[in-house]
Amino acid sequence: MSQILRTILLLIFLSPGIKAQQPQTQIREPLNYGFVSPNTREDQKLNDAIAAMSSNGEAVILKRARDLGCVVRTKVTVFKSLGSWSDGAEQALVLRMRSDEASVRYLLSRLGRDANQKSVLYFHPKSSGIARIYLLKPQRQSTNLVQITNTLERAGIVFRTLVPVGGNTWIYIVDPKRELRAKVRNAAKRLRATVNWENGTAEFVGAEQVSEAREIFEREIADYETKNPKLPPTCDVQNRNAQ
Repeated sequence: MSQILRTILLLIFLSPGIKAQQPQTQIREPLNYGFVSPNTREDQKLNDAIAAMSSNGEAVILKRARDLGCVVRTKVTVFKSLGSWSDGAEQALVLRMRSDEASVRYLLSRLGRDANQKSVLYFHPKSSGIARIYLLKPQRQSTNLVQITNTLERAGIVFRTLVPVGGNTWIYIVDPKRELRAKVRNAAKRLRATVNWENGTAEFVGAEQVSEAREIFEREIADYETKNPKLPPTCDVQNRNAQ
């Protein structure tokens, strides 16, 4: 090897500006859950809510939720669902999206405002969070939402969200203070269901009155858009512009 080549190799080896390329591992955002309804009726009964799961209002908000994914730059997966409690029920949506907490709050605030809702609910995974979300999957296939609702009620689960998936029904239970563990186990036993859970932050965004809730949604939206200027348009607008 010539002296000149040795010198060049030595300079390359000693140069502080040249480093070996290290593979970078992309960190994925956590999977968030959002719960929102287009229902504006008071005291809606269970059977009416089940029928409304196929309504035009449900279809409109479902499309709106998917289209907003382009604004927060993530895919939003949306499921039709039934939200129910001891004395009422409503057609609803369950959203799943990988994002930070601020983005899921923003997206749900836009949906809540546009659907004239009093509140929306989200769950953001965090190992140190005081809340918990449970997912129950009955091993025996069933799409009888009335029967499942009654079983959950007898088990002491007052608030629940039922999601028809194929020939089965998944059940989401948000436990803001981790107080429902025994009742969830009881429900899972009655339904012969597997149970998955995750800790995190759960919060209702909104107010008791629609007008007050709208003001809160508007503040959430304005705050996010101030911190994130020049957001992309919704997916439907992007598709129209591309045509």
